[in-house]
Formats: sequence, structure tokens, C-alpha cells
Amino acid sequence: MGQINREIIEEVRAAANIVDVVGSYISLRKRGKNYLGLCPFHGEKEPSFTVNDEKQIFHCFGCGASGSVFDFLMRSRNLSFAEAVKELAKRFSIPLPQRQETGQAKRMRELAERLRHVNELAAGYFNQVLLDEGTGKMALAYLQSRGMGPEVIQDFQLGYAPQSWDGLKRFLLSRKVDLKIAVQAGLLVKKSERDCYDRFRHRLMFPIKDMGGRTVAFGGRALDEENPPKYLNSPETPIFHKGRTLYGLATAREACRRHKEALVVEGYFDLLALYNQGIQQVVAPLGTALTLHHVRLLSRLAPQAVLVFDGDQPGMRAAMRSLELFLREKLPARLLALPEGMDPDDFLAKEGREAFALLLEEARPLMEIFIEQSIAEYDGSVEGKLKVVRQVTPMLKLLDSRVTQEGYLRMLDQRLGVSEEVLWAELGLDRTSRMGTARGPKPDRATRIPAWEEEIVRILVHYPNWIPLLEKSSALDNFQVNPWAEVAGLLNKHYQEGGNLALSGLLMDLQDDDLKNVISGWSLESSPWREEEAHARLREYLEGIGSRRRQLQDELKRLREEIRAAERSQDQTRIAELLAELQAKKAALLAKEANDKANLSRGEMV
Repeated sequence: MGQINREIIEEVRAAANIVDVVGSYISLRKRGKNYLGLCPFHGEKEPSFTVNDEKQIFHCFGCGASGSVFDFLMRSRNLSFAEAVKELAKRFSIPLPQRQETGQAKRMRELAERLRHVNELAAGYFNQVLLDEGTGKMALAYLQSRGMGPEVIQDFQLGYAPQSWDGLKRFLLSRKVDLKIAVQAGLLVKKSERDCYDRFRHRLMFPIKDMGGRTVAFGGRALDEENPPKYLNSPETPIFHKGRTLYGLATAREACRRHKEALVVEGYFDLLALYNQGIQQVVAPLGTALTLHHVRLLSRLAPQAVLVFDGDQPGMRAAMRSLELFLREKLPARLLALPEGMDPDDFLAKEGREAFALLLEEARPLMEIFIEQSIAEYDGSVEGKLKVVRQVTPMLKLLDSRVTQEGYLRMLDQRLGVSEEVLWAELGLDRTSRMGTARGPKPDRATRIPAWEEEIVRILVHYPNWIPLLEKSSALDNFQVNPWAEVAGLLNKHYQEGGNLALSGLLMDLQDDDLKNVISGWSLESSPWREEEAHARLREYLEGIGSRRRQLQDELKRLREEIRAAERSQDQTRIAELLAELQAKKAALLAKEANDKANLSRGEMV
């Protein structure tokens, strides 16, 4: 369908009443202006999940989940934004216009459809051969020896490629399939201009499916030790890229949503062993290390990942290599520690599901294990200490929580004897900067002084009819704390477009989940100020910003003109004096603004 235009999105949002949509997933009870229910995104006994009909938003005061009707559907069903729009458009009978395809786009779409079709035919063929009492007897016996019953075979459409050079080829010809497409799909191998043969022979077959359950490729395990390689995957095609696909996506999707976690194992049989024990929230990479695209897929499946890699050094190294990917995608990851030398399949066969469930409960944060592994290499020397610090700090910088950073730095302080101040400096932060707001808002707001930009945004969320004052005062040009500059700009944009503030539309445009949570929380709280007090406070902020900025601009302009004059006369002494004064003015301004924040938080203007 291509990119959905804004007008259609707004039409769908207006039609899809959030109370009706959320109410079809959870039970809601009206309380005052809001509807309350048990949050579907975290376990709770008392309802803290709030839906507001007037503002068309949801917010959980327990876990912080919030957003528009699209956000709810995306989180509940593990959908992309476009999929959520299409789902709601279909439900509320809103036609979605089809974008005019270019010739090349049409050819690519038609090729993808043909490749999927031939893969689906092959999956059916391999499955039929496996279940045949004659040809599939050996492969079926092997699966049974691994504990795999009819349910697993059916759910994953497992199959068998017979020991024949043309079994699949003859089947596809009987279905009138163009063999060139089968070659392009990687099912057949070109032998000459006029001939080809089956790629997979005498192998147990694992159909690899996309998120929608369509077969895009295959993995094949050799049933004969003299037929290397042990595992053979389809080559990359226009519809299959190993670094962007995970085995088990379609079967794990719903289970990951229910359990709010995605388990990641290393191989096909590890996944099947877990699934066979009723642990269905599990996926596996396809014989490659985890990639950034894999982690992005995982983030669509669940709010956290658990790595269940083999209990050996290669398994540990693979887990440690993936840490940076999880940190960059802001996806919490834990590591389940299997006994030395065991893989998940071995462990389940020997110890059973209950023992595995205990290990899963005890799974520890990947970052914590990484730090412990790094400290274990410390040899007691100064150089060794420096090596550990420089190995760990790049990862700590990727954490978006100062509280978490501080906890890990304290661990390094205790274990290495390096002071926290030195470690903060190594991170590129000092005591002052880490006390402030680094990325954006944090939930615990009562114990800190908010930036004046934050205060302005909070007032305008409660009293949106004053948003035009932002434009009149030119205050937006002076916002310095970036997250609040983004929110203020969106407040102004949405107000100008509609003549009022559609909060659900604003939340839809915000990319940062922390910001969404804070803004939606503000919108559902009682205003901290009476209307007259809030209005006076806002004007005081805006006027103070303007006067300070004008004064600063005048002073900086004077200094720059004097510096240029000194440069023309080549008066080096005067240039040095003016540059020092310029730096002093900037330093004084920074100190003044820090002081203003404290005073403004008490309603004073200096």
C-alpha cells in the first residue's frame, strides 16, 4: 500500500473511538470522566489502566504505557504503525487509497508473490513427503527420537526432502511452476542453461516464515553425516535475508505478547524443544549472530528479550556481542544461564520444564553479566583497571537511565577501587550534568527542579487555549532542552492545524515513549495550578525569556563588533581581553539560567 497519507490517518483516528477499541480487548468500567481497567501490558490486581474518551488516549499509572488508539493496537497485537492503521480502517469500513505503483515496484511485488507461492508449494510437498509412511519413515523416526510429536510437526509444517535429485522439481512441474522462479527462490540449483536439480536432498526441512506466516525460505538438516553441511539454508532472495529474519516469528508472535518477553535460542531444535514443552514465546536466528534488524524485530514482539544460548564459551561470547545491539535499540535483555556444556534441548530432556522455568526466573540483565565478565579479567594492575573501565564505559553511555548507570558505576567502584567521580568523568559527565535531565523526562519528578521549558509545556497541556502565546512570544526559538523543544513545537503545530489540541494526534507524532508517558500522565492529572495562577506563571516565564534573550543578544553583538574592530587594528591584547569577556558572559549566562530554573520553580522571576 505504500505510505499512508496524513488525512487518511486522521480519518481513521477520528472513527476509531479508543474506548470501543480498548473495550474489545479488556473490561473497562466508567469512573468520572475516565474508564478504568486492568492493564494488559503488565500484571496488576488493582486497575491503574485509564482510558479517556474526550482526549482519546490511554495511560497506565502502573507501568507508564500510554498513547493513542494506534499505540494501543501496536502494543496489544505487535503490529507496525501501518498495520495498525490498516486494521482499524478495515474495522471501521474506511477505504484506504492504493498508491500508484511504478513499473519497477509492480514487477518487484509480483516477483515476491511468485517466490512466496513457490515456497508455499514446496513447504506443502516436503510436509506431505514426511508424513508418507514410505518415503518419510526415517525422517519421522528421527523427529520422534528428539521428542517431537504431531502437534509440533503440524504447527511448524516440518517436512522431509527425499534423497532424490529431482523429487521437488517434478512436483513443481506438475503444478505448472516456472522452474526459473524455483531457481530464484533457492529451491532448485541451476546445472546448465536448460537443466536444474533439487537443492535440498535427504534433509529434515524447516520452513522459515515471515511475521505474517508466509513461507519465505527453508532450513534443512542433513540426516546423513556424510552429506555436509549439517545445516543448509536457502540462499538470500528478494524476500529472504538471514540478517532480517528470525525462525519461529509467526508461531511466537501471540505468545510473546501474552508473556511480555521473547526468548532467543540458537537453533531450530532448541526452539522446537521449548515449544514442545509449552514455552512458545521463542525465536531463533538462522545460523548467524544477532543483528540490529533482529533486535528491532524482537522489540516489535515483546518489551524485553531473554537470551537462552548454549552453556559454553561460544554461547557466552555470542551473548556479550549482542549487548550493544540491545542497548542501542533500548530493549532490555537478560541472559538465562544454562549449565556448562548444555543447550536448551539437552537441559529440557534431562531436567524438564519446571527446572527451566526456575532458570528463566533467575535470568540476569545482560549488562550486569557483561560488567562481571569484564571485572573477572582484571589482573590487579593500573593498566588492567584502565582496560576494564574503557571496556565498560562505552556500553554504560548507551543506557538511557541515570539510575541504572549509577548502580553499575557503584559496582565498578566497589570491585575496582575507582571512585564514582572518576568513572562519571570517564563517561563524559560531571556531578552537575548528571543531576539534570539528560534525555528527557523521568517519572520521578517530585524530587527535582524542572527546567522552565518543561514547566511551560506542562502548563500548556493543561491549558491548551494559551498555546498561541508561544508563537507571539517567539519562546520556541529559545527552548534549549531538546525534548521539550520537540513537544512545544508539536503543541504549536497541532493547535494551529485544528484550532485546538487533539492530544491523541500529538502522542501519535511523538517518537520517545518516555515523553509519551509523561505527557499522557499530565493530561489525566488534576492541574497543579489554578487557572489564574497558571496564566500568570506562563506569562512570567515567556516575558522573562524574551527580556533575558534580548539583553544577551545585545551584549554579544557589541562584543563581536568590538572583536572585529580589534582584529582590523591587529590589537592582539584587546582581542584576548574581548574573547575572555565573551567567554565570561557565556559562563555567567549558564549560571544565571541554572539559578533561574530554581527561582522559577517557586514562581519567582529574577
